[in-house]
Amino acid sequence: MSRAFRNSLLTLLLLLLALAGAGWWAVHASLPRPTGAAPLPGLSAPVSIAYDAWRRPYVTAEKLADAVAAEGWLHASHRLWQMELYRRAGKGRMAELLGAELIPTDEQLWRFGVPQLARRLQDNASRQLLDLVDAYLRGVNAGMEKPAAPPPEFLLLRHGPTAWTRDDVFAVGALMAFQSSNNAGKELLRLALHAAAGPQRAALFQEDLSELPGFPFVVSGEPGIATKQRAFIPPWDWQSALASLDPLDPARQPLMPRLGFGSNGWVVAPEKSASGHALFAFDSHDRLGLPNLFYEVHLFFAGSRRLSGWSVPGLPGVINGFNESIAWGFTNIGDSQDLYLETAVEGRPGVFLDGDTPYAARISSVSLPVRGAPEHSFEIIHTRNGPLIHSDPPLALRWTVQDLGELGLDGLLAFNLATDWDSFNAALDLHAGPVLNATYADRDGNIGFRTAGLLPQRSRGDGLLPLPGQADHRWLGLVPAEAMPRRLNPPVGYIAAANARVSPPGSVPLVSADNAAPYRIARLQSVLGEDRQFSVADMQALQMDWYDGQAVRVLPTMLAAVDDREDLADARELLSSWLQNPVASPDSGAALLFQSWYLELAEALFHPVLGDELYRRLLSESYLVNFALDTLLLTDRHAAWWPAPRATVLATSLAITVQRLHTSQGPMSAWRLDTRQQVGLQHELSKAVAELEPLLAAAPRPWGGSPAAVGRANYSYRRPFEVVHGATVRTVGEMAATPEFSAVIPGGQSGHFLSPHYSDQFDAWLAGELLPIAAPPAGARLTLLAPEAK
Repeated sequence: MSRAFRNSLLTLLLLLLALAGAGWWAVHASLPRPTGAAPLPGLSAPVSIAYDAWRRPYVTAEKLADAVAAEGWLHASHRLWQMELYRRAGKGRMAELLGAELIPTDEQLWRFGVPQLARRLQDNASRQLLDLVDAYLRGVNAGMEKPAAPPPEFLLLRHGPTAWTRDDVFAVGALMAFQSSNNAGKELLRLALHAAAGPQRAALFQEDLSELPGFPFVVSGEPGIATKQRAFIPPWDWQSALASLDPLDPARQPLMPRLGFGSNGWVVAPEKSASGHALFAFDSHDRLGLPNLFYEVHLFFAGSRRLSGWSVPGLPGVINGFNESIAWGFTNIGDSQDLYLETAVEGRPGVFLDGDTPYAARISSVSLPVRGAPEHSFEIIHTRNGPLIHSDPPLALRWTVQDLGELGLDGLLAFNLATDWDSFNAALDLHAGPVLNATYADRDGNIGFRTAGLLPQRSRGDGLLPLPGQADHRWLGLVPAEAMPRRLNPPVGYIAAANARVSPPGSVPLVSADNAAPYRIARLQSVLGEDRQFSVADMQALQMDWYDGQAVRVLPTMLAAVDDREDLADARELLSSWLQNPVASPDSGAALLFQSWYLELAEALFHPVLGDELYRRLLSESYLVNFALDTLLLTDRHAAWWPAPRATVLATSLAITVQRLHTSQGPMSAWRLDTRQQVGLQHELSKAVAELEPLLAAAPRPWGGSPAAVGRANYSYRRPFEVVHGATVRTVGEMAATPEFSAVIPGGQSGHFLSPHYSDQFDAWLAGELLPIAAPPAGARLTLLAPEAK
């Protein structure tokens, strides 16, 4: 964060504190009121909003449009700053608010095509969707006017919020598609690994363990012929190429908003349910922070209709949720991007080769406003494979949403209103991006699974490495919707999804070869496959399951290598005993030892070959580390990575780990995972300016779990045990005649740091508790009225 921006925020904060009464009044005045009446133009009839104890809103309206308008009012009243960041990122206009430091972020958002996608989404929207967007916007703009002062972030930045338009809503949709689809960086990282380690060694980073017996595919099928893609390595500065993507990474640019999805989802059929109803469980795994990624909302309209779930502020409807008939949850999956290494013609700027034929690329210009600085202009070069996202070497991006056709955001409206499996599938046929897996249950007892979104049909490669930018490497087209993997009511009586590989290598279509490690999905399949019936309480417990399936798989091999080391006997005994039930509980010293040993082993194997910078970047991609290191442990392949006999490397790394833990934690009997592992909730501004943490952040709390567990406690291997990814919502439901659900989010419903509902669900979230969702609560309500009705 630039010193000027940081100092500006601190000066304004100190000014507010110095003004005390007036400043604190301004901050308090921006809190929305939960009762009374407020104007909302365009309503067909009054709308009532009742809040429960956690400020979750229950909206009752006569028409869907009125309910959606109320949702817009709620989003603007409780999450306006979050919406501001989303729309600015989606439009590539961050620097206009936050200054010149955000110019590289804006540039790359434009080069990747995010603002352009927003425009195409709007152009493709149906009249029905646009009418609902307009209703939502009336609510947003009315909600912005209600508080006596804007939210405190706007006060700190001396910026007044401006009215929302259709452009803003579709910009949020485009940003969501981008942040949940962006795997181009991993392609680039693999290319850098090939350049640094050589193609033979670097082939390790294309492994995914899917050829091992018992791999937990979501959809079974006959494996085909799958060949590993070879790297085309040009002379290049990989550090510059990788650094060019850093402005888009919230871990490296703290003001880049969080809008990417992960997730677990599973459903259980009535015959395996203790109640005789289908069961639904979902927890979305995303970057944690304040305010929370999702805003919970419950809309009741048209007499008997209902729409409940977890919305993205800035978009109408809900992303994951349920209505009166069905429930659905989306887990991120799918490789919809490829990079192409273009061949530039020397001495002819903007000219490239397609085979032996030179051609002139199309060039477009963009001008962006910058706060406190002159307007910034730049050019985007569009080759036959897509826009260049880096110039040396020239790297072009191919992304399926560049071929939207007539698709847009209509699928969001359609699946929100679907009432059965057929209408839900028809809705997902309209969904363009991001690519996702949907788990589904309905009150008729059906359970289902479906992959949705635009996937490429590749002529070459598997999407793990950049391709030469020649015609014979281009996509053949897109996978048709009817060819997407799906299941309905499988005989096993359950379906689970957890970002892992969908189907065997070589099967068609290839959803992705770049997936999560298989340990979460394996654990889900193991538990749900047990010969017993499950209750809602069982589903809730499974969401907090800290059983470490990775330890089960790799730790026996690790321990066998140190069996003859007497100096490591105590550590070996601790781990061997834990392996009987490897739960990463907060008080587990063995879980701390295993995770620490695993990281020390990665250091010993990869750091000497890759060097400081590339090794640090590898650690930021934990799945690459998992697949590579676990392949070395579980197979005899890629032996060149072992710098000494396997047993020696494993014993040395364990000895180093034990010594470090003795130094930092004391005697082995005192070791506990939660002395190292913590989870906190940061605000974008407190990540950028540490002095704002006491106001805007939730302090770190001791916690258990592991990156491999279903109840995920995920951290970057660059910063071990600092949990930054986890469940941004957990929900469990029983699909009775009237669906019955409970849920919790980390943090709270409000985006205002002075609200009692800013982080009031955090304790329940840490404890694995769920908060019941009921009918609209009785008591005082807020009424929204058209101005002419007041």
